[in-house]
Amino acid sequence: IRIQENGLHAEQAFLLKQDGSLIPDGNKVQVGEQVLLRLIVSGWSEENGDVFPEASEKISTNTGIAFLNEPALLEQSIPNGTTLENAKVLTLYATITKLNQLYDYFVVSFKVWDKKTDKSLSGSYKLYI
Repeated sequence: IRIQENGLHAEQAFLLKQDGSLIPDGNKVQVGEQVLLRLIVSGWSEENGDVFPEASEKISTNTGIAFLNEPALLEQSIPNGTTLENAKVLTLYATITKLNQLYDYFVVSFKVWDKKTDKSLSGSYKLYI
């Protein structure tokens, strides 16, 4: 997992299977298998005891074809912010649901930001089928 920090700090970042076990080295997964990116994040700015995280995610093939582009993953679930404790542990999900042809790999790009400041972090990882 490659991460670029801009005010928010990724204390930890790792990939999990749905059952909570780690994705093995090599990031090889099956079609339909859910991959969880777990981020332990610090650096949020509190406003009246709440923080306002947002996240985006894009899944593309190695040839640049976009399979998914979600610009605001948290907009519906926490529109009015959340506690600092809740924002410390964020989980983003990715699933390659079907293949119409074989690709070398998929790139999952993500960004997490503080809606009240310009703090953010972004990164990417590859999944192999």
